[in-house]
Formats: sequence, structure tokens, C-alpha cells
Amino acid sequence: MANRDALIKGLDDAVREVLAYFDGAGRTSKAKVDQWQARDVLQHFIYFHDATAWGIQSAALGGPLWPVPGDSDIVNEVCRRLHAHESYDDLLAQIRFAHGRLMQAARHAPDLDTPCFRRANGETLTGAQRLELLAKHWREHVHELQQAEKAGAAR
Repeated sequence: MANRDALIKGLDDAVREVLAYFDGAGRTSKAKVDQWQARDVLQHFIYFHDATAWGIQSAALGGPLWPVPGDSDIVNEVCRRLHAHESYDDLLAQIRFAHGRLMQAARHAPDLDTPCFRRANGETLTGAQRLELLAKHWREHVHELQQAEKAGAAR
């Protein structure tokens, strides 16, 4: 139970830190990592947070692993295009709702060590692995954006 609570708290802490960036410097940042700006990152966070919540909830109900229909580059681009017309504030609100759904699913899941998620390449992950991966992924994206901002300012 301690590991479960630590995973949930770890993701919650990561999301709070990252949202503070997006509420502040990230909101106006023009930095790019590859082709992704802060807004693009927000757009795919919504999907992957929801997909993880759906997977954890499906596993809790004895349902199937939640499939991700394509590799992350395709999914991220689909997310970017689907959310292109939405305001930055809309994106932040959706992230907060998605995070609330994921926290609810994780807290009430009978076992986060149950496989719940299947990537397009066939790899499966447990709820615990997804929570840990999301926390790391969110922080990595912000760190990369911040590094790109510093590099741009140094030019």
C-alpha cells in the first residue's frame, strides 16, 4: 500500500509542478523541442492521462487492456490536431479534469500491478508502471522545454 500511495503522490506532485510551469512561463514560451512547443505537449498529456485512467478502470472491472492505437508520434500528432482550436485555458482545464479522473481511478483500483495498457508495439504496462512513467515523462518534457528556452535566450 505504501508503494501505491507513493506512486499516486509522485504523479500528483509531478503534475502540480508541471502545471505550475504551464500556468507560468510555459504559457508564453516559444521554445521548441523537436517540433513540439509547450501547447503541443499539453495536448498529448490529456490523451495519455485519460488512456491510463481508462486502462486502470478497465483492469479494475476485469476488462481488456486499454489499447493505444499507434506509436507515440502518431498519437501526439493526432492530439495536436484535435485540440488545435482550443484555447490554452481550455487545455489546462482538460488536463486538470483528466488528472482528477486518473487520480480517482488509481486510488480506487484494487491492484495497480495488474496489466492495464497495451502499446501499439504490443508492450503491456501495469497501472503502477504507467503512473511512474507519466510522472517521469511530464517532468522530462518540462525540463526539455526549459533547456530549449535557455538555449534560445543564450543565442
